Amino acid sequence: MRKIFVATIAVMLAACGRPATRLQHARDLALAGHHKTALLESRAILLTLRDQQGEKVDAVRRGALKLAGDLCAVYLDDPRCAASEYRELVKRYPTASEAFEARERLGDLDMRIGDVKGAIEAWRDQVATAPGRPGADMAQLRISRALLDQGQFHDARAAASELQRRWPKSPLAAAAALLSASSYHLSGRHADAIAAYDSVERKYHGTQKGAEALFEKGNCLAELGNDDAAVKAYTAALPRHDSPDAVQFALERAERRLQRGSPVNPRNTAAVWDRGYAQRGASTQ
Repeated sequence: MRKIFVATIAVMLAACGRPATRLQHARDLALAGHHKTALLESRAILLTLRDQQGEKVDAVRRGALKLAGDLCAVYLDDPRCAASEYRELVKRYPTASEAFEARERLGDLDMRIGDVKGAIEAWRDQVATAPGRPGADMAQLRISRALLDQGQFHDARAAASELQRRWPKSPLAAAAALLSASSYHLSGRHADAIAAYDSVERKYHGTQKGAEALFEKGNCLAELGNDDAAVKAYTAALPRHDSPDAVQFALERAERRLQRGSPVNPRNTAAVWDRGYAQRGASTQ
């Protein structure tokens, strides 16, 4: 109770001061852990300023909007509140440094509230406004992933291609290439997917992304019933893949299917027994 009383008194005293002083009080309240009180003070400052103009007024308004958005996003777990404050900041001051930081958070906030369309638009705005700023390539990759999740395969490939074209040296370029290949796979275009996975593997041969391409190629081949080629792809992927257990599991399943399909010498009782065991095991899976 004492902490709440002290915080309330601080707000009342700050209300009598100048906007810049009040903003600093709001920040101090936030640092002290009084997040809700700091948010109320930030909004009170914004109401006081209303439509006033001027360099100093704009600086305080930007700071208050940014503080309110940060409090909602980070400390109060209120993505709708945060998105509202950040959007107002971006709308009023599109080229301010605070607005660039707000844009970087808007897409994730929209995803948290289930607004995929809003998230895609926010990431597109982030990329269009500051393509040279750190994080622009990640925003582009998120656009592609969101479109892929929505089943918009052509647009997802276009977004992934845009990332590779604009940021060819980005560490995310390989992920974009792999995502583009997976769009064919997910849409049932297995032949195109295999060709795309081969292209990714050639370009990123010997890397983790190259191994992922080989693994997904193996999955494609297995779905087509070509277990012999799938085994080769899985075997090549195994040394560098970041989930070797998953690769090993897929490899063993493909090998078992090949074994069941191969002819057995009826005089080889051990092989006949193994085949029967494998078939019984498969029937129980």
